[in-house]
Amino acid sequence: MSLPSASTFNWSGIFKPHDGRLETLQAQFHWTFRVTAALCFIGHGAWGVITKSGWLPFFQSQGIEPGIAWKLQPLIGAFDVLMALVLLWKPRRIVVMWMFLWGLWTAILRPLAGNLKKEQVDGEWVVSLATDSMHVPKMQTWEFWERAGNWGPPFLLLLMAGGFVMSRKDWLGAYVEPAMTAAKANTIWWLSRFCVGALMVGHAGFGFGVKKQMLIDHWQAVGVDADVSTIVAIGWAELALGFLVFLLPLRPIVWLVLVWKLFTEFLYVPADTVTGKGLLNIFEWIERWGDYGLPLAMLFFIGWRKARTAPKDPAVA
Repeated sequence: MSLPSASTFNWSGIFKPHDGRLETLQAQFHWTFRVTAALCFIGHGAWGVITKSGWLPFFQSQGIEPGIAWKLQPLIGAFDVLMALVLLWKPRRIVVMWMFLWGLWTAILRPLAGNLKKEQVDGEWVVSLATDSMHVPKMQTWEFWERAGNWGPPFLLLLMAGGFVMSRKDWLGAYVEPAMTAAKANTIWWLSRFCVGALMVGHAGFGFGVKKQMLIDHWQAVGVDADVSTIVAIGWAELALGFLVFLLPLRPIVWLVLVWKLFTEFLYVPADTVTGKGLLNIFEWIERWGDYGLPLAMLFFIGWRKARTAPKDPAVA
């Protein structure tokens, strides 16, 4: 079949009962994952164009010195944005595969960077080994899991298109999707649960494991008198929520995850997390759109499943 057009997308299952049709669910899945993947790459690409010192350890882990890394960042960022625009305008399977692999690779780069840190010396950014007290090795491991929102949506798009059973020549052709089946819908549901659980657990580790100063800054930026004990407690709560959304994904729990992520990731802006960038920190919030798109897809599925299992009204039948 051809791709679901944007006009076929609707919010049934979110703000009104779902119609229970697989065609509706497919359009909802398709456009949620497609827009989510694009926004993630736009947010990530924007930071490449702007340039970001926080990326230097990732380059260094692959033997790329800061001087070269600064020059590569805008090129990588521009290519990320280009891939996002192609996905929105006229998607190709090869583009979706690239987005999945690149999202997975940039997540893997976190633990590969190990205990490298960036610091300014005489006005220049350099990369060196971090001390144990900085918890950098632990931070990077948790960050790998937290990045499930980056590679998850393009992976699910590939699954919807049957991308892993296609011939080599099909990769350069237009992205198309076969009609959704109940079995495939359930597979996407389970994988979405895994990704949401993983990103919640990964973020939780920033609090109870790493005791990340940035999280303290985020809460203080909105008037919360936060300290280490605050973010440790929040981290344990997020850990519980991560396991809960995977093991018992009830509608209120998924809604809680969605609202929580929308709010807490937006704290990058008032905290001016990348110092001096001000409103440009909105790209941090945009880059994490997978954290919102995946639970949204789960809510669509819950609405569809409820409509499919609801008893038929004899007066209507």
